Amino acid sequence: MHIKDSIVLITSAATMLGSALAERFAQLGAKVVLTDTHQQDLLATYARVRELSASTSYFFLQDYSPDSIEALLDFVVQKYQEGPDVLVNNWPNTPLPSVTDDHPLEQFTHNLTIMASTIFSFGQMSAEQMRRDKKEGVIVNIISNTDKDTVKGFENSASMVTGFTQSWAKELTPFNIRVGAVLPTLEATDEEALPMPVLLDELIRNTEYIVENEYFSGRTMSA
Repeated sequence: MHIKDSIVLITSAATMLGSALAERFAQLGAKVVLTDTHQQDLLATYARVRELSASTSYFFLQDYSPDSIEALLDFVVQKYQEGPDVLVNNWPNTPLPSVTDDHPLEQFTHNLTIMASTIFSFGQMSAEQMRRDKKEGVIVNIISNTDKDTVKGFENSASMVTGFTQSWAKELTPFNIRVGAVLPTLEATDEEALPMPVLLDELIRNTEYIVENEYFSGRTMSA
């Protein structure tokens, strides 16, 4: 898919990775739609990206309910007369407790439910809009792990996203919608970890590659 002039919807756009992704796609000539539940940070991201491209818009989400996501997609259709070509389904990693923690069940259920339901809702509803528009769309699932406090339980989150990506790709291939994922590699030690600017660059380049590569679907790239 050609990124230039494509409508690219970026979730969690107020995060460090979301903002960097938005800037990159704006530089490549995409019509970028930013969304997040953190209004002040979202507006700050919008102001930066708007300086790079006038074809930038934002939508503040009250929450991650299906009604809010539907309102977001309606906004995209109203503004551009069509839905997104690309969904960058970005979600900051939510730490999941270990089985050796004290009383982990309640926290595990809460965190996993929020993460899974949000990633799934964005993917399912965006894919439905792409099908209505008869688009050859792309969904890229990303879990960003840019905070040391979120390393715990990352393997579980990554496995979930990988499973989503593989199953969605099988279901959506008949509709010419591709699905890929980008996940940071969990480093063994802080000394081995990539510097943050390098990690962000890797995540962005891999996302760009998935969108542009017509043969990439059902697979995960690591940064």
